[in-house]
Amino acid sequence: MITFTQLTEGITKPVPMGVIVKAMEPARSKIVGKPITPANIAKAIEKVLGKKFNLVVTLKLVTALESGDMSANAYYDQEAELGGDPSIEVELLFSSEDKKGIELANEGFDDLAAEMARVVVHEMLHKTQAKTRGYVKPKPFTVKKMSDPKFAAAQEYLGKSDEIEGYGHNIAADLLRSYGSRKEALIALRNFARIPPEKSPDMYAYMIAFGMDKNHPVLKKLVKKIILFLKELDK
Repeated sequence: MITFTQLTEGITKPVPMGVIVKAMEPARSKIVGKPITPANIAKAIEKVLGKKFNLVVTLKLVTALESGDMSANAYYDQEAELGGDPSIEVELLFSSEDKKGIELANEGFDDLAAEMARVVVHEMLHKTQAKTRGYVKPKPFTVKKMSDPKFAAAQEYLGKSDEIEGYGHNIAADLLRSYGSRKEALIALRNFARIPPEKSPDMYAYMIAFGMDKNHPVLKKLVKKIILFLKELDK
C-alpha cells in the first residue's frame, strides 16, 4: 500500500463540494413540495449556479431512467472559456415519463444538490487544470493491446491524466461517504480491486475498463490521486 509520504505528485485543489451544495439552497423553495417540470428544475438550478460558476444547465429526457429518477452529466469546454462563454455545461437527465412534471421532497432535493456538487466540482477541476497549463491540451492516452473497441474507447477516455485526477476526486468522495472515515477508506484501498461497485461506481468503472489489473499504471496513478484527495477532503 502506498503511503501519503511516498507520493511525489500533487493534486489540483478542488472547490469544496459543500460550496456547491450551499449555493443550491436558494433553489429549494422553488423545487420542493410541488409538481414541477424538469425544464423548470433546470432553470432554477441555472439561476443559482449559472453566474457564480460560469455554467449553463441543459435538459435531456431519457427512456433509460424510471419515473422519479434523475441523473446528470457535465462537460468543460476550454474553447468556450477562451471565447468568454460559459465553460461548463450541466446536462440534467430525467425520465421521459416525467416530462410533464415531477415532485421532489427535501430528501430528493438533497440528493439533487449532492449530484450537482459531484459533477460541477469535477468539471471545475478540469477548468483549473486547463488554466494551470496555459490552456495547452494534454497528450492523449495511448491504448495498447486492446481489440475490443468499447474497452479501447473507455481506456482512451479514463486514461487521460485530467480524468484520472477528476475521477480520483469523485472516488475519494464516494469512499468517504461509503466507509465513513478517511481511515476506513484507506483500509479499503489496500485491496482496491475488491471495493464493491456500490461503494464507488466510478472506481468499479475504472477496474472494468482496465481489466481488473491492479498493477496497471493508470490504476496505480488513480489510487495515488484518491489517497491525496482523501487527505484534502478530510480537512
